[in-house]
Amino acid sequence: MAEYKGIKGFKVQYLDQDPVPTVAGWSAGNNLNTARRYLGSAGTQTAALGFGGVNPTPAATGATEEYDGTNWATSPGSLNTARFYISSAGTQTAALGFGGLEPPITLLAVTEEYDGSTWTSNPTGLNTARKSLAGAGTQTAALGFGGYTTTSVAATEEYDGSTWTTSPGSLNTARAYLGGCGTQTSALGFGGAVPANTGATEEYNGSTWTSNPTGLNTIRGYVGAAGTQTAALAFGGSTGSPTGATEEYDGSTWTSVNSLNTARFGLGGAGIQTAALAIGGSTGSNTAATEEYNVYGQPNTFENVGQVWYNGTTKALKFTDETFSDAWATGNNLNTARSSLSGAGTQTAGLGFGGYVPGTISTGATEEYDGTNWASSNPLNTARYSAGGTGTQTAGLVFGGTTGTGFATTTEEYDGSSWAISPGSLNTQRQQLGAAGIQTAALAFGGYITDGTAVTEEYNGSTWASNPTGLNTIRRQLAGCGTQTAALGFGGKHPPVSVLGSTEEYNGSTWTSVNSMGTARYSLAGAGTQTAAVGFGGAPPALAATELWDGTSWTSTTSLNTARETIAGCGTQPAALAFGGYITANSAATEEFTITGTKNIKTVTVS
Repeated sequence: MAEYKGIKGFKVQYLDQDPVPTVAGWSAGNNLNTARRYLGSAGTQTAALGFGGVNPTPAATGATEEYDGTNWATSPGSLNTARFYISSAGTQTAALGFGGLEPPITLLAVTEEYDGSTWTSNPTGLNTARKSLAGAGTQTAALGFGGYTTTSVAATEEYDGSTWTTSPGSLNTARAYLGGCGTQTSALGFGGAVPANTGATEEYNGSTWTSNPTGLNTIRGYVGAAGTQTAALAFGGSTGSPTGATEEYDGSTWTSVNSLNTARFGLGGAGIQTAALAIGGSTGSNTAATEEYNVYGQPNTFENVGQVWYNGTTKALKFTDETFSDAWATGNNLNTARSSLSGAGTQTAGLGFGGYVPGTISTGATEEYDGTNWASSNPLNTARYSAGGTGTQTAGLVFGGTTGTGFATTTEEYDGSSWAISPGSLNTQRQQLGAAGIQTAALAFGGYITDGTAVTEEYNGSTWASNPTGLNTIRRQLAGCGTQTAALGFGGKHPPVSVLGSTEEYNGSTWTSVNSMGTARYSLAGAGTQTAAVGFGGAPPALAATELWDGTSWTSTTSLNTARETIAGCGTQPAALAFGGYITANSAATEEFTITGTKNIKTVTVS
């Protein structure tokens, strides 16, 4: 029989008083002496090392600082080769720095070892000189992978304390500016830029890399990292703007947790998943900010969900559970009110594009949302509405739709500033279709040709391939979310049943029908993943209804403040964004959906 600790991670405790409520998350530590970004880092939360980086721009520094859990002290030993975009491994007293960039443009293979006071250069450097690679392991058993030469690379090298050896196993996704953690024989690589930002996650077993189909929830580069292959922490980075997003990895999936207090990119990281350190970086300018991440577990006197204890003072058996609440909050309006537009990205880095505007009919207008305001960007090459849209704010994708006079035949990719036409067009031209995935691995399903269709197609970054197995329920004006290999399609319409609540899950090859929505509807929007989605808005008539999907069933929750149809959405289930749509006229309204949890102490009673 399993013990309670094996199930929940806590023993049943004996305490003299109830635990003190707290939230696992980030708290401010004392600042670095030298503000910087693109630095190397090593060690633990209470014995960390930060070295190298940019300060001031464009100069590189070799300054090295040691953290004792409270303060940073400048070491007398600086790097022999000042540089930034440096990678690292090891501990505070046995660190390794390798690769990087020496201004103005010299890529480095140089490797240096730190003994707690001084750096010593190793005459044998990396086999491939590069910058912005990730590191893992120790000073005598390190791993370097990814990075940038004249393009993103996938090469992996192992260090034995004296020389670097190229591994036969390269990353499946070549990239730079990625996060890395773990050991030489059990490493994790995640995020980065290909050049477009990616959330791709890969695991290394000492010889080969294996891709995990479940990537980061917040796609980003310049990300901070801590932990191990099966218990990692990703924090900060850039989605096109600095982010504080933090996620925990359990060996299979990423879970979003509380964000950094100071959103930043190009930061250093140290420690483990439950006791990590975020060091320096850039908010747009260099920062010296230090933050500590803590997850409180047994034994302690901090309140954790699932914790059970006996209060020896009150003679009561108690436990902690969690209740959730959610709400829609009104945000600032789109610059261009429109309906039948498409969306991509996250709640704090959203992208809205295309749509229907009376008079001009179809628009190519593109806007970026930073969590507060919308800013206009370069328009689509082909103005359209009722198109499929997916991806991120810096790597968006649009396909299908109508110009108002015929199908929009092109697929376009967004790089954070402008749209470029892809060589690949949908095999089945259509509008009012569902979408999921990212720019390099997208999914198109359903839609309208002369009537509804079940056709499903997959995009690999350049071409579309038709899947002979389509949706089980033919439909148009449906919503979609998730990834190319784990998608969710829901709602829509198709005669003779004009309004549908039908929900289907896609596993990369086939669709499976699951439980339907509580409120059947079409022209709705969705956000999230296959196992944690949110659907909102729709028709007929214009609806405010919102439902949450938990991987099994839909549950009604707090409604939109502004009911509307032909609405766009993006983000995750606990942090979604709704914008645009139609009520009795086109809308520019923006709303943010947030789920928050509250811990509760309860007493076990006998009845």
